[in-house]
Amino acid sequence: MDIKIDDIVKQVLSEVGTPKVDKTPFTLERKPVFTGKETGRTAVLSSPENYEVKDCEIPKISGKEILVQVEGCCVSPSDTAEFMKEKRIGQAVFTGQQGTGVIVKLGSPALQDANGNTLKVGDRIVAVKKAGGSASSFSGNRMHSGIMSNGWFSNYIVLQAGNQIYQVNDLDLESRLLTETAIAVNSAVQRAEKLNHLEDTKKVIVLGCGLEGLTVIAALKCMGISQIIAIDGSEARLKLAKEFGAPEVIDYRDKKGMPAILEKIKKYTGGTLADTVFQCTISSLGRSTAKRLIKPSGSVCELGYILGRGKATAKFYEETMPSGGRFYSSRDYEECFLFLKKAQEKEIPLYKLITHRYLLPQINEAHWAAIREEGLLVSVFNR
Repeated sequence: MDIKIDDIVKQVLSEVGTPKVDKTPFTLERKPVFTGKETGRTAVLSSPENYEVKDCEIPKISGKEILVQVEGCCVSPSDTAEFMKEKRIGQAVFTGQQGTGVIVKLGSPALQDANGNTLKVGDRIVAVKKAGGSASSFSGNRMHSGIMSNGWFSNYIVLQAGNQIYQVNDLDLESRLLTETAIAVNSAVQRAEKLNHLEDTKKVIVLGCGLEGLTVIAALKCMGISQIIAIDGSEARLKLAKEFGAPEVIDYRDKKGMPAILEKIKKYTGGTLADTVFQCTISSLGRSTAKRLIKPSGSVCELGYILGRGKATAKFYEETMPSGGRFYSSRDYEECFLFLKKAQEKEIPLYKLITHRYLLPQINEAHWAAIREEGLLVSVFNR
């Protein structure tokens, strides 16, 4: 009997059908059950360029403390800097800050978040960047202020309820992981809107479609601005820019140079240049290029430095940046969460900003991917 394997495979595939891309966010499907018998696992930076995942006892909590089951944490520039540091006294500090998880135990009843919402088991939360906070994971002891060496790079973390914690049950996992990115970009876009009187009739250019640029496009889209032109040299990122809300895109690798780019801009805008350019690159030529794309009365908003990936090319920005980074107010976070909710409603695929996903045992690989600048954003997940 002559069995044709290729025909059988084709038949099976046709019956199964083409699988659809799963856009369902990484959220826990049911309320987590904490028995108290679980084992804590935390990634300890034991030596330069090497994390070790160690088992540890989950500490008992009391008072205003909450126990959170970690879902994921983004690898930030400060994480990679600490990862590469050769000389260190004691344990590493300030790693694993951009995480999120689910409350599994409360130290006492009637604990509240920053907005006064009563916290309960099963709530999704994020811990934000505010001075004098407390967030500790399991490394044998606790700190009264600041973030422990491992931070969210654990399967459980102990946090202090209060003005550092936000209950965000209506946001999916990726949106929660993007909180620090979103608030930095959205706050800058909000300031630009007020200073430059951005309206839905304004013509805006986003120069650079990396993590900052794509988030800017999403923020502008949620503000109601539709005349957005994205400029980049990557076809993949320009495709993402369209998905995020930029109807027109320009590849700056055009062999005809700047005159051809200006001609395309005028074609899209009806013969004029941009009212505002969001300069989202860390190139030294970015600002001078941005100035050539605006009207005489236009403005440039520089955002390439705000996520810690480079320095501002204008001295003004460095002088106004507080030591240790910028801290945001409760109002800033409220506007940030509103932006993330609108993005979900408009089906803007923010989840595509997290291009590299690793499990906790793969944390070293995750850091090397971030150091090599592979993709846009690298995250470590617990499942």
